Amino acid sequence: MYIKQYSAFKLRSINLATLFPSKHVNIIVGNNNAGKTSLIEGIYYCSALKSFKAVPAETLIQNTENAFKVLLKVVKCGDNINIYTEKSLSSSKIVKVNEKKVTAKTLLLTLPCIALSFGVENIIIQSSEQRRGFLDWGSFHVEPNHLANFKNYTKSLKQRNSLLKKADTTNIDYWTNEVIKHGTLVHKQRSEYFVDLNKEFVSYANKLTNFDKSVYNDIKNTTISYDQGWDKAFELNGALTRALAKDMAIKHTSVGPHRADLLFNVGGIDLKNISSMSTQIIISLLLVLSQAEVFHVKHGFRPIILIDDLFFGIDDKNLKLVINLLVGSKAQCFITAPDLYKEKIKSLGRKADEVKMYEFIDGEIQEEI
Repeated sequence: MYIKQYSAFKLRSINLATLFPSKHVNIIVGNNNAGKTSLIEGIYYCSALKSFKAVPAETLIQNTENAFKVLLKVVKCGDNINIYTEKSLSSSKIVKVNEKKVTAKTLLLTLPCIALSFGVENIIIQSSEQRRGFLDWGSFHVEPNHLANFKNYTKSLKQRNSLLKKADTTNIDYWTNEVIKHGTLVHKQRSEYFVDLNKEFVSYANKLTNFDKSVYNDIKNTTISYDQGWDKAFELNGALTRALAKDMAIKHTSVGPHRADLLFNVGGIDLKNISSMSTQIIISLLLVLSQAEVFHVKHGFRPIILIDDLFFGIDDKNLKLVINLLVGSKAQCFITAPDLYKEKIKSLGRKADEVKMYEFIDGEIQEEI
């Protein structure tokens, strides 16, 4: 799957932009606030009807304007698909696939996008909530019922926490059982997904020396694990029973899938405590590429990969490794970077059909030849 044409109108600082991207790697460079992040937020909006940043969708509309519009022409498994979205301040959003109005879930399945911010916001040092979201995205695209299970779990947990906050035990057993029922399903799908994710991560780690024989040891030796959110010696019902007195005291549910996490270690030590920013970003990238491979095994095509600020903190040695990994992934990627990386990336000498570069100049986006 790849985007063959992308047009955006009144998307933050972007008045009008049209791109004909590479099927492989597309790098958008420019000064701060030039519109780089907005450009890939527009793509993500056509998948999830929101920004991948923690901001309201309304903030994507250009100041003094009433609406933004995005049109994507996509090739997916040989089929041509047109996706049109429009977000307005004064009317309902418009979402169409091939001229037909569709639901948000249909849109998510039509244009699956993995979107992450890197740099100081990379997945290793982000909150555990972000890492759970990463697992849930992958789990949903393996088993779409995961979304309903997750929503039911969140609803049940909210009700149980409300009772705990009021010290009301009248219906605590009922909502505890609901938490167990839906939470067990959420955990089952996450844990099954993690097995596949870890398999691909290990495969990528083992192949790193094919891209760079002198790759840093902490990158090669990083392992990931899944923390389910409660003591592994117990099922969820047993863990909640044991924690009830504590939960009553602290007035919220202390164990369960809402406490799950992805852990990164080197020799048993938390990666974020011993690694450089460059290492953290490489590992974050391996995780994204692993998720794309799991998706490919399930669906026969790869999702679009959107990464904001990928090259932040990357030294020159790892810059080449990153580009090689992206090209080797066979997924269409859109990457933002400060303009200071432009000459460094061009010096790597990648073929034009592998890597395209776009630059924002005076508010206009131009393709680098």
